[in-house]
Amino acid sequence: MKKLIIVCEEKCRQYGDYLAQLISLEDDTEDETVGTKDGEVAAQVWLEKDYKANAAQLSSNQYILFIGQDKLIKEKSSHMNMEFAEFGMKYGWLGKQAVLSVEKVVEADKYENFISYAQNYQQNVEQLIKSKDKKALKAGTAAGAAGVAGAAGVAKAGALAVISPVALVPIAGIGAGVMAVKKFTLNSKIKEQQYSCAVMKFYLDDLSKFLGL
Repeated sequence: MKKLIIVCEEKCRQYGDYLAQLISLEDDTEDETVGTKDGEVAAQVWLEKDYKANAAQLSSNQYILFIGQDKLIKEKSSHMNMEFAEFGMKYGWLGKQAVLSVEKVVEADKYENFISYAQNYQQNVEQLIKSKDKKALKAGTAAGAAGVAGAAGVAKAGALAVISPVALVPIAGIGAGVMAVKKFTLNSKIKEQQYSCAVMKFYLDDLSKFLGL
């Protein structure tokens, strides 16, 4: 079993939890492996402070995904080739460390295209969840390092408990000429949508590749 530590800056914790929930889904079919093969990946979520406190004890063989856009994560990504970069979202990896971030808010004139793109991934995830709505989620892994308060296992729950942190539906008011305060609020909502989309895409398209599965 591959072990994945998801390290998030504070404001991105919900996206780390979301990815851990997706990993815990029993979503494979007889003919297809979805995301990662069921039971082959154990994920736990740390905040950056947990990573910094335990980095010296981590093996170089440990798979780690960093989510966010602060100084530590920018440093980690400086030598990585980006596997995906579109609509302001990006992720990539080098060896056993990966980074997922939103570099910039998608421009107003590209927003409709982004929403159409994102909704395709949301629809795929929703179909997976509905097809397994009578199964319980697999339990998340326990904390790997003793005393790591930030490590989070995914509690057993109905599969419908796994939902995108934000709704990927068009936000009204996108366009030029909006007031500064309103623009800031809109940008924050759009950025949340971008992170949710990037997490779904990473899980469905590239997580297995990163983990060498």
